[in-house]
Amino acid sequence: MPVPRRHAAAGGILTLLATLVLVSAGAAAGKSSGQRYRVFVALEDAGAVAILSGPPWRLLKRTLVAAGPHNLEASPDGRYVAVTSPPSDVVTLIRTSDGKVVGKASVSGYPHDLAFTTDSRHLWVTVEQGERLVEIALPSARIVRSVRTPGRPHDLAISPSGAELWVTIDGSGTIPIYSAGSGNRRVGLSQPGGAPHDIAFTPDGRQVWLSNWSSGLLTVVSARSREPAGALEAGSETHHFAFGLGCLWASDNGGGALVKIDPRRRRMLSRTSVGSAPHHVTVAGRQVLVAVHGTGRVAVVSPAGRLLGTIAVGAGPHGIAAVPSATRSRACR
Repeated sequence: MPVPRRHAAAGGILTLLATLVLVSAGAAAGKSSGQRYRVFVALEDAGAVAILSGPPWRLLKRTLVAAGPHNLEASPDGRYVAVTSPPSDVVTLIRTSDGKVVGKASVSGYPHDLAFTTDSRHLWVTVEQGERLVEIALPSARIVRSVRTPGRPHDLAISPSGAELWVTIDGSGTIPIYSAGSGNRRVGLSQPGGAPHDIAFTPDGRQVWLSNWSSGLLTVVSARSREPAGALEAGSETHHFAFGLGCLWASDNGGGALVKIDPRRRRMLSRTSVGSAPHHVTVAGRQVLVAVHGTGRVAVVSPAGRLLGTIAVGAGPHGIAAVPSATRSRACR
C-alpha cells in the first residue's frame, strides 16, 4: 500500500511542528513510569525494521531484512524480535539490544504470523500457502518441526500457560488447537463461526478474542470450554489488537482509528483517529503505539485515548512490538 503524497512545503513544516509538539506532550505523560522501551516496526514497503526508543520517542535506526516484512513479535524474555517476510519466504531474527540480524530461517510457502513459546526458546510460524506450521529453535533459527494444518493458517496465539497453540484458518470458522510443546498433536477445536482473522488470549488466559475478516465484529471464546462467549461491534473493519493497561486496543483498519475497549464489560470506551489503514498495536508502559500503514507513521495514544503525536518511521508500517512488552494489570478506565 503506497504512502500518501506529501503536502506542499509550507504545510509540511506546519505539520512537522505540530507533530513535534504532540510527541513532546506524549513524552511527558510517559515519563511517570520511568521505564524506557524499544519499539520495533516492520516496514512492509521498505524492506526494513524501524527501531524506536522512548518515551520521548525517536527513531534510532532501520535494520534491513528480506523484502516484504509483515508480522513482528518480541520474545517474552525481551532478547529477540522475529519478523516474517511472506513474499521472500524468510523469517528474520533480530537481537533487541543492538538491532542486528542474528539469524534467518528459509520458510517456503509464505510465512505470515508468528508467536514465541513462553520460555522464549522456540518460535511458531504460520505458513499460509504451504498449509502448515513450522517450529523454529532459537537462537539458531533452525526449523525443528513442520505440522500440516486443515487449510491455510493465518494468525496464531499461544496461551499464557504455554500449553496451547490456537490457529485461525483462512475461510474457516473453525480454529484448530495444538499442543504448543509438541505441535504435531492436535488437542481440540473451537468453532466460533464467522471469519476469524487475528487472535489473542486475555492476560489471564480465560478467554480468546478474535477479529473477523471484512467486519468490525470481535468474537469472544471461552478458552476452557472453547465455546463462543460473546461478541462486540468495534468499527468498520477491525484488524488487530493488543491487551494492555487493563484494556483491549483494536485497530479499525477501515475507519482509520484505534478503539479502546473494556474487555470485561465488552464495551467500547473511546475511538481515536490515527490515520489511514492502521494495523498492529503494542503497549509500551503508559502509551499505546499503532503502526499506521497508510501514513508511514506510528501513532502514539494516551491511556485515555488521546492522540499524543506521530513518528515518521518509513514506508508501509505493519507489525509492531515493544520491548519490554509486559505491562501491569489494572482495570480498564
